[in-house]
Amino acid sequence: MTFLVMATTSIGFGLGVPPASAHALLTGSDPVDGAALDVAPTRVTLDYSESVRVSRDSIRVLDSAGRRVDDGRAGSGPKASQATVALRPGLPNGTYVASWRVISADSHPVSGALAFGVGGPPDAAAAAASGTSGSSTVGVVFAMARFLGYAATALLLGVCFFLIVLWPTGLRAAGPGRLLMAAWGLSVFAAFAQLLLQGPYAAGLGLGGLGQWSVLSTTLADRFGHLLLIRLLALALMVPLVRRLLRTGSVDPRGNGELAGLGVVVAVTLAMIGHASVGDLAWLATTSTTVHVIAMSVWIGGLVMIAGFLVRRASATELAEILPRWSKIAVVAVVAVMVSGVFQGWREVGPPRALIDTSYGRLLVYKVWLVLGMIALGALARRWVRRQYRTNRNQPAGRPDRSSHAVLLAGLRRGVMAEIVLGAVVLGITAGLVNMVPGRTSYSPPFSDTTFAGPMTVKVRVSPTRVGAQTLDVQATDPSGKPQKLVEASVALSLPAADLGPFTVPLSLAAPGHARSDGIRAPLPGEWQLRLTLRVNDFDQYVTTVFYQVR
Repeated sequence: MTFLVMATTSIGFGLGVPPASAHALLTGSDPVDGAALDVAPTRVTLDYSESVRVSRDSIRVLDSAGRRVDDGRAGSGPKASQATVALRPGLPNGTYVASWRVISADSHPVSGALAFGVGGPPDAAAAAASGTSGSSTVGVVFAMARFLGYAATALLLGVCFFLIVLWPTGLRAAGPGRLLMAAWGLSVFAAFAQLLLQGPYAAGLGLGGLGQWSVLSTTLADRFGHLLLIRLLALALMVPLVRRLLRTGSVDPRGNGELAGLGVVVAVTLAMIGHASVGDLAWLATTSTTVHVIAMSVWIGGLVMIAGFLVRRASATELAEILPRWSKIAVVAVVAVMVSGVFQGWREVGPPRALIDTSYGRLLVYKVWLVLGMIALGALARRWVRRQYRTNRNQPAGRPDRSSHAVLLAGLRRGVMAEIVLGAVVLGITAGLVNMVPGRTSYSPPFSDTTFAGPMTVKVRVSPTRVGAQTLDVQATDPSGKPQKLVEASVALSLPAADLGPFTVPLSLAAPGHARSDGIRAPLPGEWQLRLTLRVNDFDQYVTTVFYQVR
């Protein structure tokens, strides 16, 4: 049942995660999106919020007929966060579209497009018409493989820890051994799946890209591929150690030390493929995430062992010895999960408002609530254990009355199973978070202001206030506070400091007194000017101006 819940959860979160969520954001370009140039540029240069990996075909520049006008040799710019490609000389007047797909530092692809014109402004629909998104099927399968890797690793490390530290006699039982080997096999399968899928995922290809050596070789030469190969090597080296452990059924301090070291290597590779290895304090974030992975593995792996095997097969004496010890270890694991999770949340979310105003923050809040639910259930189980197995220095561990022993254990098992279900959902959310833009990167507070245009009160809202596409909402009311009917509305957008614009954008009249546009684009950071023109009848129109900051 546990594995069914995990599989269902992975599918649910896989389908809910975009296949190509960008973790590096475009912060600028030369030429800028929408530029009207008198002379054709010699190259296109893109600036990102973090370092990116660029291949020869990462940037494609097309003319209005769909013909490539770049030299096909895209590469990194003077900075690691830049990508550039040279253009053919002597480009004629017309519209040109530059589309890109590069790999951000945390191994996720980022794609997009911009349009510029030579001899005049570009066609407004040119950038939107260019396809840059990847395969949704590959994105879903990749998200499922990532989830499977988390779940299998949690079982592998957690079950090993439980058997070696808490229940060595369980090594002689067939069930725990089969679970351990199944977790190892799933870990290997998930690592191979991610290794094969990363190439098509990064290149925007379909499942057909799985059979292309050129795609796989790119992954093998990349940091993502190196980390997965290290994980596979660590898993391979575990085989003789685990087999000896299960064959002898006894604890070997030296062999178990080696096994623990390989487990840490697996956890480190999980931590380094993701947000932790990018940005400020990367070393501390990687260490914290490694602790988070190990602590969660001990917690979830122990729960699975208790619910699946311990309460069924262990004697009352073993239960009286193991459960109190597990209760103390679980408290330490929970504290480690909470402390490392708080640090990661602070680093990835940024401003507190990002918890509400970004998809990453909202999903993280759901994860926190579920973890708190697991902690609450764990606290009840700990209370039960302390009540049933009281010990002191002078007396051996006690046990509950025989007549109620089975009933009490059944209740404990149900509580632990509930924790496991919540843990499976938490792992699914974690897989989703890894594939999303962190709140610190994506968050930009919306801009709101109230101004006056003639007799009207005008409320203006722009969201988000970062480089790229934006939404503008305008609410106009008459002196009595009622919505002012508008006949026509438009906005002129400009960046005075860079002598850019104005770009005139029509607003759609969504309702009486409400004008809106989803077609606003701010290609550069800075203080932008919005000049609103609102016409209320055939004779009267009013103009008002507001300024807002784009980062």
